[in-house]
Amino acid sequence: MNNDIVTGYSPRRFEPMKTAGTQHFIERTYRESGTFQWVRETFKNAEEAGANRVEFGIEWQALENKGVFRRTIADNGKGMTAQQLVAFFNTFGGGGKPIGGAHENFGVGSKTSLLPWNKAGMVVVSWVDGDSSMIWVQQDQQTGEYGLRIELVEEENGNEAWEPVYAPYDHTDDLGCDWSLIKPEWIDQHGTVIVLLGNSYDDDTVLGDPNPNRDESDIKGISAYLNKRFWEIPTTMSVAVDELRHNDRKRWPIDREMALQSAAGGADRRINHRTISGAKHHILYPRASFTAGSLKHSGEVPLSDGTVVEWYLWEGERPAIQSYAAISGFIGARYRNELYDVSAHQSLYRSFGVSEGAVRSRLWLILRPLEAGEEGLGVYPRTDRNALLLQGGATPGAPLPIHDWASEFAMQMPDPIREAITAARGSDAGTITDEAYRDRLAERFGSRWRIPRLRAVATGSILAAPHDRGSVPHRKAAKVKRTGQTSGGGTGGRSGQLTLGMLPGEERSTKRLVAGGIPHFRPVSGSDLQPGVLAAWAPNDPEFPEGVVLINKDHPVLIEEITHFQAQFPDHFAENVARDVIEAYGQIAVAKVAHSEHLRSLLPSSAIEEMRSDLALTMALIGLVAEEAFIAPKLGGKFGRKRNAA
Repeated sequence: MNNDIVTGYSPRRFEPMKTAGTQHFIERTYRESGTFQWVRETFKNAEEAGANRVEFGIEWQALENKGVFRRTIADNGKGMTAQQLVAFFNTFGGGGKPIGGAHENFGVGSKTSLLPWNKAGMVVVSWVDGDSSMIWVQQDQQTGEYGLRIELVEEENGNEAWEPVYAPYDHTDDLGCDWSLIKPEWIDQHGTVIVLLGNSYDDDTVLGDPNPNRDESDIKGISAYLNKRFWEIPTTMSVAVDELRHNDRKRWPIDREMALQSAAGGADRRINHRTISGAKHHILYPRASFTAGSLKHSGEVPLSDGTVVEWYLWEGERPAIQSYAAISGFIGARYRNELYDVSAHQSLYRSFGVSEGAVRSRLWLILRPLEAGEEGLGVYPRTDRNALLLQGGATPGAPLPIHDWASEFAMQMPDPIREAITAARGSDAGTITDEAYRDRLAERFGSRWRIPRLRAVATGSILAAPHDRGSVPHRKAAKVKRTGQTSGGGTGGRSGQLTLGMLPGEERSTKRLVAGGIPHFRPVSGSDLQPGVLAAWAPNDPEFPEGVVLINKDHPVLIEEITHFQAQFPDHFAENVARDVIEAYGQIAVAKVAHSEHLRSLLPSSAIEEMRSDLALTMALIGLVAEEAFIAPKLGGKFGRKRNAA
């Protein structure tokens, strides 16, 4: 074999992918993909190849010979023959992988997520029945096409021919690696190893994609991604990641011996060989040695469209999981053992009726929707495998109806979660105590303010406990008489369908929107909201079905206002003044949210929700002039004359 041709980045011979112009599609798909997409794709390929061991390792030869840290992905799956390697890596969507099946792994993800930041190449060595085959996929610098690097190979008859597949050979001159030694000892007769070369032979690829928009610089990033993306790792499979222990490259090991040795003299250059266990494992944390806390409550809440919400509530301290997995609670959708749309944002938890940080941090909500079929509602993955889309309904291909699911879950909130919320609130629970003000708001907005309630229906899919009598749907008002008076009831009020509470029971029911008065407000600590937020809207509060505005009692603007008014009255009124200032802000915030309902006939629902966003409500409350004009008469009438200016 003549190895002289492989001394540069651009090969002398090059075979582009069978589908011409694929570089444009690859680059576009790459831009649309997410952080650590390549980790997902290579893991899924190994899993589908039947591997029971997968390791994201470090290529030690290049480190020792060239000082370069290259990432490898190795598995002991069924491997690929020479023909299969060409079919899979040099035909876009090839290798027998189906393209376009709604629920299938498309077979293009590993190429589109790896090649744009490995233009110098991906070396793939695979074994079938002990026989090895190697290919080198890269970009041609002249044309920009991606394809296979061709090597001059000596045939059995002694002749030489240019071939895209060849036996692994010694390439320590440029790349510092003998490819014939790349196979780890735990791969026997079958398996595959991928080596990532980066955009040049000197690139470190051990952390992942260097694109600053990807944010793959975390030394525990690959482990964290796998532990958050995959719900469970099968008990029959071993998955591990070799992690560096320091962000400072100067503290990385210089050879394999140093990486595996014990720490000595404070110069710790070891690596972590991290076992991946999946998201569920780190929620349950089934270790008898940890006794400071545990998963005390869990269960499932079925929703009307067939979606099931799995919930997990931890009590006590959480273990020191650190950043290689999810440290605290999150909400996500589970589809075929993968988690999508994962978020721990306060606003998402609020839509599920959970506002308290102390509860959010130890509560996990896993949404398990139905899969899309030939007919009816269901979900399927977006092409880039980073989100789920909805089939059927009013808008096919729309994002998941998470807020609809959240509202229904809040109506059926399990008792342990409700009790944890009540305990976390303590004495902070409150609402508008000025009944005259509340009555004025209710008189003006109550008939327009619609809230979800459960109504007894024989065909309903939600089981709940009876609570009280509700009114039948409003009757239409009669025509106006000449006198200007109306006849007939316009407000209903008759005893009618049974209104059901939110507790589990035996009565079949369905969700209805009914007139429900006006929202409430509740003071909360700053830790329950995003930094800088003064007010936030929680539409599905378990205590207030009408919804509640959360007022950040620790916000600097509110503290300044409290201090300003406390200085104007005797000290023994200080606590009352603080309470009344907070209530005044609550009243104003409730009025603004209630007013926004007026615009529903003029604006789409998305615009109404934007007006009720954290930032919009905060901006609406920091005017000071209007708020002080509202607060001053309120306090003056209660606490008498102000202090002397002196």
